[in-house]
Amino acid sequence: MPASTSPEDAVERIKSARAHWHAFQDFLDRRPHSRWVFRGCASRAFQCLPSAGRIPNHDPLFEEHVFRAFKREARLHVSLPGATDWDWLALGQHFGLPTRLLDWTTNPLVACFFAVSSAPFDEDAVIYAQPVHDTLVINPDNAPGPFEIDRVGFLLPATTAPRIASQRGLFSVHPRPSEPWVPDGLAQNSFVIPQALRPRFQRKLFSLGIDAAHVWASLEGVCLSLNWQYRQRLGIGAAVF
Repeated sequence: MPASTSPEDAVERIKSARAHWHAFQDFLDRRPHSRWVFRGCASRAFQCLPSAGRIPNHDPLFEEHVFRAFKREARLHVSLPGATDWDWLALGQHFGLPTRLLDWTTNPLVACFFAVSSAPFDEDAVIYAQPVHDTLVINPDNAPGPFEIDRVGFLLPATTAPRIASQRGLFSVHPRPSEPWVPDGLAQNSFVIPQALRPRFQRKLFSLGIDAAHVWASLEGVCLSLNWQYRQRLGIGAAVF
């Protein structure tokens, strides 16, 4: 805590953090997990825009050419017998390929982790919730291909990578990647975490077992988590808030 912070100010910050955490729990209680998915953003300015559409002058044909190149070259590194284009697209999204997929999760705590632990760190973070009805679910067995769909839907991918499973991940699929998607009720189904409380939310998540080691499910994630603990001077038995 900064040297200029008085004990009274510190107590007020702890009270504020606890009040906001309880408000977050109320936000989740009003949205049963079986029907809702969540997305965490480090800035309220971020739009629901997949990575393929974030470059100027998006070209769907070129996007598809890049995807086909990924499929050819990825086969040198992974084996996915019987994989569909949907499986390959989810794998590409996982490894940073520009795609028309946008990451969501069925675990709101994972969404919260991404919101508070990602850059930029000097802005309020936000968690979006979205109800997914049966009509929005994409079934790869009978759906058109990823470049043939005509409306936004949600894809529950096959578990092609441990990280997808650990993050309880799924994707929204966007037929027009360069157009921001604004689902009905987005403003009402959002929870804002003030910038000043982001570190305290991350500490709370850590106490619940939600950290980089869990979310990334890799040695890289373990080191990221331990690096954060080192910088926070946070060890076993440390205070939550």
